[in-house]
Amino acid sequence: MTLNDLYLISQVVAVAALVPSVIYLAIQVRQNTLQARANAAYQFLEASGSINAIPMANKAMASVVRRGVEDISVLDPDERMQFTWFCAQHFTTYNTMYELYCNKTLSKTQWHPIKKDILTVLIMPGARAVWDDFAVHGLSPAFITYVEDLLKSGEDSYSLDQLWGSKEEEK
Repeated sequence: MTLNDLYLISQVVAVAALVPSVIYLAIQVRQNTLQARANAAYQFLEASGSINAIPMANKAMASVVRRGVEDISVLDPDERMQFTWFCAQHFTTYNTMYELYCNKTLSKTQWHPIKKDILTVLIMPGARAVWDDFAVHGLSPAFITYVEDLLKSGEDSYSLDQLWGSKEEEK
């Protein structure tokens, strides 16, 4: 056997050893991508859960949020500050999740309920007022454009009338 034959055999062995390594690497990358997506979805649930826990655990804050989403002008200055920060935290969380969605870390199916949350929050006049004051100065231009286009699209949001009761029931 010549030196050239040994060289060719070593090249074949090297390629044969490389193929399983590449396959293993592809599997690992896929698993890491899936894990990153799961982490992104969990981060949204954790962040929104933390934000929503405030009015759920505190009746006074729940009142501020309920009255604020209907009409921010009925809130006193301290309540307006609470409501504004509450909404701003939601918007900042949505902005971050939008970036993850654009980077393909968050899948389309994971983004769908977030998109519906955005629509639901922003059809409420008080939340829309905070959006108009805060978002144009504090969030990414790409996200602002996305949300404004989404609002113009006419896509349906969740209905909160059944949860909060209609205005006719209150009379």
